[in-house]
Amino acid sequence: MIITLTLNPAIDQTLVLPRFVAGDTLRVKSSRFDPGGKGINVSRVIQELGGESLAMGFAPGGLGRYIEQTLEGQGITCDFVHTQGETRTNITILDESRHMHTILSDPGPAIDYRSLAELRSRLRSRLHTGDWLVLAGSIPPPLDAGLYTEIIREASEAGAHTVLDADGTALAAGAAGHPEMLKGNRRELERLLGRHLDDEASTLEAVREVHQRGVNNVVVTRGREGAVATTDETYLRGVAPRVRPVSAVGSGDAFLAGVVLTLSRRGSMEEALRLGIAAGTAAVLNPGTELCHRREVDILVPRVKVHEIASPVAC
Repeated sequence: MIITLTLNPAIDQTLVLPRFVAGDTLRVKSSRFDPGGKGINVSRVIQELGGESLAMGFAPGGLGRYIEQTLEGQGITCDFVHTQGETRTNITILDESRHMHTILSDPGPAIDYRSLAELRSRLRSRLHTGDWLVLAGSIPPPLDAGLYTEIIREASEAGAHTVLDADGTALAAGAAGHPEMLKGNRRELERLLGRHLDDEASTLEAVREVHQRGVNNVVVTRGREGAVATTDETYLRGVAPRVRPVSAVGSGDAFLAGVVLTLSRRGSMEEALRLGIAAGTAAVLNPGTELCHRREVDILVPRVKVHEIASPVAC
């Protein structure tokens, strides 16, 4: 079983405009709402790709219940803790004329410690040996980032595979718990290590460093350049097919869904990168948070190239 944990869910609203002009009154061409939050997005894509997952986390207020009902309507099993406050709304403004998007991100409501205790109790009862736990996204106030460290260690002790996808202090704290896999993009790794990663060579060196800190599998997405990964000292490069992008929002979540789904089915990291890159690439073909469609993923999979590359020590 794949379990996704989303501590700070969202309603993602996408507004498509012919052209965005600050300070003016603008007519919206189209608008859509989607359940959001990184872990929730991973569950949505896993479902689209024919897999199954359990979506867990907090569901604040009426919008939290809307997210839960929407996911269940899509066939995704849920186990959310209902909390006070209201689920945040993230707004993505897509400027068609310049192929640019602007994101307005709400920090989300505060979570009380009684709700946290309830969620952790439910998670412990759900996790079994061999399960995959995906911890993704930000941690709501006033909870400490060290929460990821604790959950990763508990899940590992239970025999589960742990996957971390976060940023800033949440990424640093989670990495300290030694997850089985860490997924990030170049910017997130730069913030984790405190230095610029200007090219593939510097990114590979960063991957090697995180691996040496105790993370077995490190995967870094590089936008249209694809992704690089390491597992047991083997380094891989995945090259994405060229497409005409519409929006990159959610592409990293789609990528992670493809990777985790493949690994949960006992596929290799090479196979995981291939499906992950295809899913991430398919996601950029759609506006806002529409994510990817399986028919496009299936077309793109054979066009993704994955091969082994030299260790950064030898570069």
